[in-house]
Amino acid sequence: MSETDIRTWEFVPHQHQGPRRHLEADDHIRSPRLHNGAFKASGLATFLGAPYCPPERHAIRAMGAKICFLGVPWDQGQMVRAGTSQGPAGLREASTQYFPYMFEYDVDLVSFFRPVDCGDVPVVPGNNDRSHEFIHQYITECLEGGAKVIFCGGDHSAPIPGARALSDFHRDGRIGYLHIDCHLDSAPDWGGIDNTNCSGPSRAFDLPNCDGANMAHMGSRNGLNPKDWHDFFVDNEVRLIPMMEVVERGIERCTREIFEIAWKGTDAVYCSWDTDSLDAGCMPGTTAPECFGIKSREAIQLARIAGTYGADVLEISELCPQFDVSQMSSKLACCMIYHYLGSRAQTLQRQGRSA
Repeated sequence: MSETDIRTWEFVPHQHQGPRRHLEADDHIRSPRLHNGAFKASGLATFLGAPYCPPERHAIRAMGAKICFLGVPWDQGQMVRAGTSQGPAGLREASTQYFPYMFEYDVDLVSFFRPVDCGDVPVVPGNNDRSHEFIHQYITECLEGGAKVIFCGGDHSAPIPGARALSDFHRDGRIGYLHIDCHLDSAPDWGGIDNTNCSGPSRAFDLPNCDGANMAHMGSRNGLNPKDWHDFFVDNEVRLIPMMEVVERGIERCTREIFEIAWKGTDAVYCSWDTDSLDAGCMPGTTAPECFGIKSREAIQLARIAGTYGADVLEISELCPQFDVSQMSSKLACCMIYHYLGSRAQTLQRQGRSA
């Protein structure tokens, strides 16, 4: 496929083409006039209702996209209950219930970022290493296409190939790594297996341009955090902010601290945000729900602060819509991304910068 084969970017999702399509440039942020538009009429749902784009660097460049959304329907690197392979579909469905205009920031997300949905990364059932290689390749294509990446897992082994892709892309520089999670996930291995959902920070530490000086963790609590996981953070001098400290100091101070650590002297940041960092009361649709977590209001506050700093790859993991019959978990995860993007756009506009 050549660049001439790629149509220009246009906010009329492929499922809404035809005689009843909206034609005005701002129809997607106003109450529908012709039909229900991109709101609720999900059709072949894409995240934000954005146009589909092949996950190929020249296609992404040709469409001028600054944000690529990827789904990672993979849950076989999982050590607890399965179901997070449905996360990307749940997040796309939740996004059909929102317009892309965020009044809190006075920004139209699709006009500012020209986002595209690059579909789902293919997975190979039973083959974690091969599936991870595909994740690495797809994220690399997005980065090479000049876009930042937002992707939804999938189990929390996804950041292993995700961070490696960012590391390879900035091989001559340094990257920061953030881990927001109920669990420390720093096992050196699990029964001799290196690449599982409980080894993300350990594998990030193995990267040649990432170390403890620019790594941080926030949100850990309760009994599914073995001693060797805690020892990893202590021995490698990685900043660890458990949930008790978040409660004591507040979400804003703690969030700013971890982003300052990640961005100090680095060229890029990978942010891994596990949905089980949120309290089970507002996020039951996650792989390993836990009490005493981040509440929904704090999660949006975290996302807004994160947007003022930015990240080259923002990953939302362990979303399991099937465990939340109300679907509020998917809507909350969707809002986390919307507020992150809204805050990021507002920050860049105030700095006189484009996406």
